[in-house]
Amino acid sequence: MTREEILEILLRWNIWGRAKRIDTVPREALGKLRSLKDYHGVIVIKGPRRAGKSTLLYQLMWELSAERDIKSILYVNFEDYAFYSEKLTPKTLENILGVYRQEICPEGDFIIFLDEIQNVEDWHRWVRTVIDSGLAKTVFVTGSSSKLLSGELATLLSGRHVDIELLPFSFKEYLYANGYNPSGKLELIAKKDIYLSFLKDYLTFGGFPEIATRGSDEQLIYNILSDYAEDIIFKDIVSRYNTQNIKLLKTLSKVVAQNISNKISIRKLQKDFQDIFAEKSSTSTLSNYIAYLESAYYCFAVQRFDYSIKEINKTPAKYYLVDTGLRNAISPSFTPDRGRLLENAVYLRLRTMYEEIYYWEGKNEIDFVCRNKNTLDLYNVSYISDESELNERKLKGLLEFPHKANGRYVITWDLHKELSLNGQKIQFIPAYIFLSGDE
Repeated sequence: MTREEILEILLRWNIWGRAKRIDTVPREALGKLRSLKDYHGVIVIKGPRRAGKSTLLYQLMWELSAERDIKSILYVNFEDYAFYSEKLTPKTLENILGVYRQEICPEGDFIIFLDEIQNVEDWHRWVRTVIDSGLAKTVFVTGSSSKLLSGELATLLSGRHVDIELLPFSFKEYLYANGYNPSGKLELIAKKDIYLSFLKDYLTFGGFPEIATRGSDEQLIYNILSDYAEDIIFKDIVSRYNTQNIKLLKTLSKVVAQNISNKISIRKLQKDFQDIFAEKSSTSTLSNYIAYLESAYYCFAVQRFDYSIKEINKTPAKYYLVDTGLRNAISPSFTPDRGRLLENAVYLRLRTMYEEIYYWEGKNEIDFVCRNKNTLDLYNVSYISDESELNERKLKGLLEFPHKANGRYVITWDLHKELSLNGQKIQFIPAYIFLSGDE
């Protein structure tokens, strides 16, 4: 790649080049990024394709341009078509930096933004050298793999990186994208019919930024989401892991989508798939393929809560998708299926609130056991609007839990109250309030 080609790419994407400022929905993660702008190390932003990682970088870059020389901000988009025919290595990064320093910013400190960095081999070694040598103090990188800093990479950058996860729009961000910015719980309750209507659409179409303002053209939305699913399968799994049995992988992705909130047994899948494919797939292959789906931010596994690792590993995991709209595009349902979609949305919200999330199973069940340090909170999800609709099992599980818990909650469709049972307080919170982050 010539110097002229590199310079053209930089001009195409940088805010000191031809990139134009556009109005975008401010992400909740932006505040955390602001606080890290002077961090001495690497800020790693991970999340699925099309969740808005690049937009988040631009939001921060435009903010930084108000307080520093605009040319001291370097952004490189490794999804640019000009890179597709190139073998991207640390030498590529070195060449890009050389052109930038000679042509754009020869003096002074600068901040580096590297978008979709997983396309560059051994990128972490180059970044570590840049940080250690003092050439740049702060490097922001994004990637579409949850394993972006695993194994050797994490060791090499140990103590020098902060991870931030960016998922599709939260319900609060979804409301903002549609022109609503409720000031708090009282306003939400006062206009609950509006927010319940938005919640119905949010569960149906999901929170990917491109989808959030598309209106109600259901066919167009699901076509776009189907394309997203294909990109995850082929660009983030097949090409990255050299996956051989694509038919098996795609079938597995549909099975996971069909069974959100359900336990999935690898051994049972093996038997079912033997009938489908007329050949036996090993449990290790199925386990690997599910791990690939997880690493590509297609789905998340929730293990059974237990203080014994051995007991945890003996029990099947539950799975949730990264977006409810993606689930509906992959596995359409003849009924709204809002109960399981609501549980999926609650899981995604809890993921931003807690360090670890499990489910619990005894005589009854608890959908989510959430841990922050040594504190546990318990959550069940119930698609109800009146206490008379409540399934007693949703309460019994919360009361039977054999360990100390700080809070017990039932997230509902539209029931807001507090009960005291057997000396335990249980709070019922409507999902439109809980998902908006106001309780």
